[in-house]
Amino acid sequence: MKMPEQLRQPIVTVLGHVDHGKTTLLDKIRQTAVAEREPGQITQSIGASQVPANVITKICGILLEKFKFNVTVPGLLFIDTPGHEAFTTLRKRGGAIADLAVLVVDIAEGLKPQTIESLEILRAEKTPFVIAVNKIDRIQGWRSAESASFLSSYDQQSELTKTSFETAFYKILEQISRHGFACDRYDRIADFTKTIAAVPTSGRTGEGIPDLLAVLIGLAQAFLREQLVLTELAQGSVLEVKETPGLGTTLDVIIYDGILNKGDWLVVGGQKPQLAKIKALLMPEPMRELRVEKKFTQVEKATAACGIKIAAPGLEDVTAGAPIRATPDKEKAEQLLKEFEHEREAIEIIREEQGLILKADTIGGLEALEFLFKQYPIREATLGSPSREAVMHADANADPLYRVLIAFNATITDEVRKLAKDRKISIIESNIIYHLVEDYQKWCKQTQEEMLKARLEGLPRPAKIRILPGYVFRASNPAIAGCEVTGVVKQGFALFKPERGQVGKILQVQKEGKTVEQAITGERAAVSIDGPTIGRQVDEGDMLYTDLTSDEYRRLKELVQFLSTSEQTVLQEIFELKRKLDPRYGL
Repeated sequence: MKMPEQLRQPIVTVLGHVDHGKTTLLDKIRQTAVAEREPGQITQSIGASQVPANVITKICGILLEKFKFNVTVPGLLFIDTPGHEAFTTLRKRGGAIADLAVLVVDIAEGLKPQTIESLEILRAEKTPFVIAVNKIDRIQGWRSAESASFLSSYDQQSELTKTSFETAFYKILEQISRHGFACDRYDRIADFTKTIAAVPTSGRTGEGIPDLLAVLIGLAQAFLREQLVLTELAQGSVLEVKETPGLGTTLDVIIYDGILNKGDWLVVGGQKPQLAKIKALLMPEPMRELRVEKKFTQVEKATAACGIKIAAPGLEDVTAGAPIRATPDKEKAEQLLKEFEHEREAIEIIREEQGLILKADTIGGLEALEFLFKQYPIREATLGSPSREAVMHADANADPLYRVLIAFNATITDEVRKLAKDRKISIIESNIIYHLVEDYQKWCKQTQEEMLKARLEGLPRPAKIRILPGYVFRASNPAIAGCEVTGVVKQGFALFKPERGQVGKILQVQKEGKTVEQAITGERAAVSIDGPTIGRQVDEGDMLYTDLTSDEYRRLKELVQFLSTSEQTVLQEIFELKRKLDPRYGL
């Protein structure tokens, strides 16, 4: 029997730089003291809190009348993230579980590194978002009105304060526009499909919160209705695995679709898919926050979207980020369990060919990792932390650019790190999934440069030396003379004179009476040369060049970016001199 159409709560995640006021803003909405309980007032772990429709209607009343719409969704479910977990660990097929996002930016500080990371993640996930330009109460001369809408508060400001606000506000929007996002103050937007809404707010005074909630509700109801239609199957993602007195191991879960009932069969995916019967559902009071509450109400059912604590036997091996499904039908649950097992088998890659080793802590994370690295060959993509076996598989790669472990949100033991170091296997790791490709590409570039430089070490360098008149210390056996150097001169380099061809080989280079490894452009050095007699084959004032073979010249041309400007000039001179003697030189 088909369920009558019912809308679920939109899921909203809050992102932004440390100290820009994410938790304080949510705390003002909840009217609780979550922010005050946080060490350093910075969010330490992911959490979820519900804001029911009646609360939103109460907060936004005047604005709802002004913009002529009613709240038709059951409310909003906020996920308060310490970083970017809602877009990495908390996933469903096809992307993150968040329907909307709020990007919090301090009006005084502007865009910071985490703000820019958040923008890139929102772009990659194609998640619609609203910008909360926060801490407007810090604008010089600002007269605050507790919990007022921004529009009414703004009207009470002096012209000078309004000018200061507009300057600071549009400076933020201009910074965001440089990253490719068109945005404007929400009440000045004609088309919300083309322009991102920016809402001025204050987490301290509550100003702008009615505007922010109204914009979120308006966007959800106007553009997300289809994805908010509730389906029958309860689906969610594990936030945290905890020990709860009297209940044993429990799961803090975000339910993003369907209806969950006490007594349902819970199916948990991830590294070890398993089945358990739900013995209790515990929910924090509305407007309270799941991760810090110690008082919970037992409920018979929970409707998406919501944060809920699940008690069931045998949950000890569940990991954060694991997907869950629930159904009252045991046969259906067993089928879902098989699907999770097949999903794991389908997503994991194990091959014998050369390629990258990818590790992630969740199926959603591994799936996203494989997608990000799809342009590269993948030898192994598996769930869990990097192991000794993973290091050995990376060590089996002949291509130096695949001798690497790429780990998303994974714990790496000291033993594995030591083995990787001993085997010269690099480890690229991050808790922000979109950094991994960029970090790998940087590592590849650095590795290639090191490989090229190693090739350069085995080659003679382009150089020319001028025998300084009056500085001949010995004429022959070997000839020793003071020379002016251009390029790089080292022991063992063969030398040629343009009119005569090869004249000898450098035995030693000295500066200030001490033997040195090399002399470079602009330096003067005493050079001993085996072969010529100064006054016969070479003379004072002569210019001698490194005698490069045709093959050596070609190899140096391939590495020309690692040569100094003077070396590049001398290399070209050598090429032109050699070509006069051999038209095929350098081909």
